[in-house]
Amino acid sequence: MDINNVFLTSLRNLSKQHTEETLGDRRSYLGASDIGQCSRKVVLERISPKEHDLATLLRFERGHMAEEIVAKVFTTAGYTNFERQVEIKVNSEGVPFLVHIDFVFTSKISKIKSILEVKSGSVPSTPYGSWESQLYTQMGAMTEQHPDYSIKGAILSLDLADGEVGFFNGYQPNDTIFQSLKVKAGDIWSAYQAMLQQENVELKTEPGLLCGYCNHLLDCPSYQANEAPEMAGIVEDLQHLQAEEKTLKARIEPIKKDLLDVVRKIGAIKVNNCILGKRTQSRKSLNTGRLEAFLADLGQSLSDFQESGTTSSWLDIKQCKAA
Repeated sequence: MDINNVFLTSLRNLSKQHTEETLGDRRSYLGASDIGQCSRKVVLERISPKEHDLATLLRFERGHMAEEIVAKVFTTAGYTNFERQVEIKVNSEGVPFLVHIDFVFTSKISKIKSILEVKSGSVPSTPYGSWESQLYTQMGAMTEQHPDYSIKGAILSLDLADGEVGFFNGYQPNDTIFQSLKVKAGDIWSAYQAMLQQENVELKTEPGLLCGYCNHLLDCPSYQANEAPEMAGIVEDLQHLQAEEKTLKARIEPIKKDLLDVVRKIGAIKVNNCILGKRTQSRKSLNTGRLEAFLADLGQSLSDFQESGTTSSWLDIKQCKAA
């Protein structure tokens, strides 16, 4: 049995079933999540959709799990005033524009509707722009449908691997942002309809951190010249953070060493709510000399048992030389 193929086939079927049951035919409308993404990706996913790989499908399942966990948490905590997967039609002329909201909490007494968008994966220090665009679209749509209610918004990010929770609160509708997102929706839909009519359309690209998840990256015009000037801000931020990391490490290591010297001498100590202690770990090493001699007696060598090891990848940043 090919377990990878079993997972891939089954998860593709589950993903298709879940999309049809909760979101319908995505080719017939735009959703709030589309507006925060690259326009080219959104259109091409409808024109020439590609099968998702196993990693993407597992991320989808992780997202569904996160939503179920949140629902269980609020139910157990006694909250009964929330709805799930609330669908609202956006008033956008000529564009079939729907939003699907993970959770809507309603206080009829206070006349407040609170939107909660759930995300899964590593918890960022600040929400991604695509997340915020989605939330502003949802809040704008909710304001249109319920003008007599005050609308609030929040994003809940769950890291199911490391057990971290990120809560980004305090969002309120912003009509200027909402109207600009409507304009983008109109541009995307117009480009999509034109391509359906076999018209030649130059699709807008929006290079960013999510490009690595795009099924249409290999032929993206933004990367055809092996240059991506639009990513300059992201790379600069990374370089600044790496410089700060080196500085912080230089400060951290001496402090850790000094504290370790203390607990080596007097044992574990309690400092406020922390307990400082010494931790020791031993690892066995392989005596290759003795092993080589043993194998030689058998007419073999260590190389006879060596295989290609695992391959790891990392980001390598080099400063370009001035022309």
